[in-house]
Amino acid sequence: MFDRVLRCAMGVLAMAALSWPALAEESPISYVAGPLQGAVAENVKHKEDTLAHSAFGAMTSDSAVFKAGAMISWVNWSRLGGHYRWQDDNMVAGLSDDVKDVFEATGFTILESDRRSVNGYVGQYRRISLTGIDRRCGVFALMRRNHLIQGFVCAPSSQPYKLQDVMEGISINGVIGP
Repeated sequence: MFDRVLRCAMGVLAMAALSWPALAEESPISYVAGPLQGAVAENVKHKEDTLAHSAFGAMTSDSAVFKAGAMISWVNWSRLGGHYRWQDDNMVAGLSDDVKDVFEATGFTILESDRRSVNGYVGQYRRISLTGIDRRCGVFALMRRNHLIQGFVCAPSSQPYKLQDVMEGISINGVIGP
């Protein structure tokens, strides 16, 4: 009898161990602080594109979606190869339009827009209120040499959060973290 119980328990443990990777996707991006701390990465993507005008490198990017209650965030980390560097071209304006389109809002109102250093990265951010739906969002772009971390976070208007806490809570293996 004890032998049967032991075999059954071992089978359950083996099944749980083999199914563990299906519960969460591997991503170099995570939240280790702030309102999204511990949120599981979903819809994880990794891609590499050869740079069109050079044989010296590629652009590599990783992205993931994070959810905590009614709060949702998307983060993309891109790296340029060779001697390429990111140009500061007001990326938050394009991200604001993207968020408006993703949530099918009719427009947005800019609540705040600024620049600041975040964990050693030059950061631009913008807080917006979407028109036509009950969402407030923050978009951000953090740059350092050939690294670009950009994304957004959205929550219902009734759920307060600080965009700075979200940006500072991002951790990327060996690249950025609080």
